[in-house]
Formats: sequence, C-alpha cells, structure tokens
Amino acid sequence: MNIKLQNIRYALAIGFKSTGKIIFRSPIINYYRTAYPRNALVSYITDPFRNDINLSHTNSFESMEIGKAINEAGFNVDIADYDYEGKIDYSRYNLIFGFGEPLINSFYKRGKKIITFYYGTGMHLNNQNTKTLNRVKEVFDKKGVWLPGSGRIVDKAWSIQTTLVDAMILLGNEEVTKTYSPYFKGRIYNIPASFYKVTDFEEIIDSKDFNKAKTHFLWFGSSGMIHKGLDLLLEIFSKREDIHLHICGPLEGEPEFKQTYYNELFKTTNIHYHGFVLLNSALFKELLKECAFVVLPSCSEGGGASVLNVCGNGGLIPLLSKESSIDINEFGFVFDNINIESIQFTIDRALHLNDKEIKERSIKCYEVISKKHSQTNYANELRKCINEISRIK
Repeated sequence: MNIKLQNIRYALAIGFKSTGKIIFRSPIINYYRTAYPRNALVSYITDPFRNDINLSHTNSFESMEIGKAINEAGFNVDIADYDYEGKIDYSRYNLIFGFGEPLINSFYKRGKKIITFYYGTGMHLNNQNTKTLNRVKEVFDKKGVWLPGSGRIVDKAWSIQTTLVDAMILLGNEEVTKTYSPYFKGRIYNIPASFYKVTDFEEIIDSKDFNKAKTHFLWFGSSGMIHKGLDLLLEIFSKREDIHLHICGPLEGEPEFKQTYYNELFKTTNIHYHGFVLLNSALFKELLKECAFVVLPSCSEGGGASVLNVCGNGGLIPLLSKESSIDINEFGFVFDNINIESIQFTIDRALHLNDKEIKERSIKCYEVISKKHSQTNYANELRKCINEISRIK
C-alpha cells in the first residue's frame, strides 16, 4: 500500500485545517450497536463505514466484510483508520485486527492479553521496499533520472505488526506467505483476494473478435508505474508495431514518470492511454471486448485485485510475474523474470495461440477466477480464519 497516497486520499475526503495539516478522523465506536461482552478494534479504513462501498478499490468491500465477520464472532466492533495516532483506550479490547498505528501502538499501551491479527494486503514491507527500489534503480540506469514516486515505497516498516501478533491473514498465494515466514513463526492464513463483478461475461465473449483481440494487451493498475512494470511494457511495445498496449491507470499522479516516458506514451500509434478507468464505465466494458490479454509485470502484490477485476469480468488471459501472487497455471502465463527478455518471450508465446485456444483459455480464466475470487468465497474464507483465531486464549 502506498501510505502517502492513502493519506492524501483521506485528506481530500475529510478536508484540511487552515494550517494545511491533515485532519484525522476519530474511530467509529460500536458500529453495529451490539452489546456483546467482548470488544474488537479494526485498524484499516473507515471510509466504507461512513460513506458506503465504492468500486475504486476492493479494500472498501473487504473492510465491511471484516467488520461483519468479527461482529458475527461475538464482538462489538470499533473501526479506526490505519494511520490514526490519536488516543485509544486499549483496556476495552479483547481483539485487534488490521495493520498500522492503532495495532502497533497497542503493544506499547496494553495491560492485558489482546488477541491480535495482522491483515496483509501486500507482501512483507521489507520485500516490497527492496523490490520496488531495485526497479527504480533499473529505470535510473536506463534513463538517468530517479523516479521513486513511481515505486511503492512505504517509509514506515511497522515491524511489530509482522512479528509480535498472534496470527496473520494474508491476501494472495504462497508467494506472499514466503515473504512473511522469515519474520513470523505463528499462524499464517492465506485467503484469495476478491473482485467486483460488474459485467455480463457471456455478452463480452460472444461479441469478441478473438483474431483481432489477440494483438491487444491491457495494463490495468493503480499508482506505482515502475513497481507494476509499466516502464518495461512501454519499452517493449514502443518497438513493436504488431501489438497494442492499452493503459488504464492514474498517470497524472506521477508527472515525472509521465514526462520521462512521454514519447513512448504519446508518440506511438500502438500505445493507448485511457487514464483511470472506472469498473462500471462503458470504456471498461469496451476494453474487455477489445483485448485478449491482461499483462502485469509487478514486483510485489497482495492478491492482484486489479488483474482479478479484469479476469473475473472479461476473462482476459493473464500474463503475470509470480510476484503478482495469483495462481494462473491453468489458463495464463507467468514470466520467468521481471525483465525485457522474459516479458517479450512470454508475449510471443501468447501470440502463438490460435483463436480457439484463446477463447478456451479465456473461458477457463473466467470460470476459475469467478469461483475462487468471488466476494462470497472471500467472505467465507475470512470468517473461517476469524472464527478460529478469535478463540485463542
């Protein structure tokens, strides 16, 4: 998670003081208005509880399901933003779930046993920061300019939460777990990330011209263009006129990256920039019909929700790094390494599929992702973990 960008988003949502400082919102107390003998604190995001779910990020849905699951396990639930640094009376709580300041500060201010869950939405920060900084250095070696703003650098390591908690719930597959296991010897649970189902897959696949779509690739991501490998794709696609790259992401938030790769982005006929695309927009649906593949050479993800939204709605065949942390062996392609040679080799493998093979893989992709990564499955797996860990004595 990009902490600075999250802080900015919160500030825009709640306003600034005249001094220009961010106003942090107080925790929400007993959201479900229950009267259980036990209390829990969720340290994540409060936006969905205040403003309802939106489609800009799956963390909106996740946070609501987390609150429900903990409440159903017999706890009154308070919710705080992960970066809230105000006063919290920890003597009230029997359980704390999430990550960030409220969870970490509890270890300094507790006078009793509190069950603690760490909720991992990405790989371990030591791994993430190292990987993203190495990618930033690669770009510097090529372009002669430092672009750390296009990495996903988290300045606070928050090591307490990845070592001292009772258990972890991690989004993603075993690739994510591998990054935490050197630092934590307790219980680790993996649950599949979820996505927002917003389209009719049958309509999309029935209207798709696979012979044309096979030359169209989609990069669908959020902030951290270098972290998510867009620079590598721009280098590849700008030198190939036989294939098209469609880019959906907030480039305006990374002006230095935009300027550095201006020619590749805007002076080529086969690279198409669409900006930040909403899931419930007509453009999103059009891109699912136009493209056969989604490509993401990210160096660190926690379940790859952006890719899941594309695969679960349009069945686009994924070309991913193993660090994207989605199991796609039945229908997709995994890069051997995050570099030009490996990505180009994998793209060429995909291009050798015939129309029938592409359609079959697309259908398989949709079927697997829709089942494994549905909101229902996420909620069920989450409840299993919470119910088990909440019984820790």
